[in-house]
Amino acid sequence: MTDLVKSPLSAGIRQWLVDTPLQSSAEGYVQYLTAHGYAPRTMQFYVGAFAHFAHWLAVVRLDVRAIEDPVIHRFLDRHIPHCRCSRHCRRSVATNSAALEHLLKYLLASGRGAVPRKATGFIEQELQDFEHYLLQVRGVGETTRDVRLNHIRAFLLEQFSTLPISLGSVEGHNIERFLTHYTEGWTAESRGTVCVSLRSFLRFKAIQGEPTERLASAVPRVLTRRLARLPQTVSAQQIQQFFAAFDRGSAVGRRDFAIAHCLVDLGLRAGEVPRLKLEDIDWRAGTICVHGKGRRADLLPLPKILGQAIARYLRKGRPPTVSRSLFVRHMAPLDAPISADIVRKMIRSTARRCGISALTHGPHLLRHSAAQRLVQGGATLKTVADFLRHKSLDTTTIYTKVDLHSLSQVALPWPGRIP
Repeated sequence: MTDLVKSPLSAGIRQWLVDTPLQSSAEGYVQYLTAHGYAPRTMQFYVGAFAHFAHWLAVVRLDVRAIEDPVIHRFLDRHIPHCRCSRHCRRSVATNSAALEHLLKYLLASGRGAVPRKATGFIEQELQDFEHYLLQVRGVGETTRDVRLNHIRAFLLEQFSTLPISLGSVEGHNIERFLTHYTEGWTAESRGTVCVSLRSFLRFKAIQGEPTERLASAVPRVLTRRLARLPQTVSAQQIQQFFAAFDRGSAVGRRDFAIAHCLVDLGLRAGEVPRLKLEDIDWRAGTICVHGKGRRADLLPLPKILGQAIARYLRKGRPPTVSRSLFVRHMAPLDAPISADIVRKMIRSTARRCGISALTHGPHLLRHSAAQRLVQGGATLKTVADFLRHKSLDTTTIYTKVDLHSLSQVALPWPGRIP
């Protein structure tokens, strides 16, 4: 299914669609993608995923009316990792997920899919309630919410699949088995994140009146050594090399250059950049409002270079759009803001272009580097915490370790060293 050249619906694709629940929807799906401005190559990937999903529906004997989020997650989480349908099938979860998200929208718009219900299955309703708790009660940020929901979705799928959710049927050894399989090969920090998600979900269920103490005690506490490692940073020279790698003659290059300055000059997190709106900038006052974790909004001074980069993008780069987001997509789907994933991919690709291997780990190194510059410039810990918008000074203490010159002044001599 990868040899598509002229039409997304090649002979091979059409053969896969024969006698499947989605055979009659193929042409409409292609027209939907075309109308939304997707490039031919992207459409080839999405139509291949569409055909793969249609083939799987036929194998498991589900019809179009069954296509809802639980069925799609079953395909992505259970079938894709162990797929043996064809060596030509694309097994990228991201590509399949995006293709099927558009399929849901197309089926809903065309009236061919399931009638949308307030609760799309037991698990999806549980996740909606949990997300509401995380947002409205705990004030958890969008990125953290997404991580926890993904972990809990995987847990609930393993324990209940399509059955009603009843934690009374879950035993401690089920928790242990899930963590063993789900986090195989993960780092200690990543395993700890899954355990935090489970404990958060069990607290949520306890608030609803379910006895969860027994299960909570079965969730292990992963040993990690806080502040054990130095935060990774890049030098001032590498920062200049990084900025020089952007093509400021193109619209996308101007956008990405302005985003890079947001990360370097303001120390923004990747997830905070997409939340910037046009009205967040006060050009007369020279300020910008940043929407951070826990629905917190901070008014920051707008550095001159950053302001110039944003203004250049708005005047000569940003496409006509009704979106109020400061930074928007330049590829389909248009009229949509960028995502945190776009920011991460942009930083990694630019880092590879200019040969800065450290930055291929992600944009957070730019935030670390901004903090390092402040510390080495003599800024107090409180100043660094305010710049990074940390709620607690304790979070900022890791940056005291990057000022090696000051640390050398207070270091005790090694025992036995000759004076």
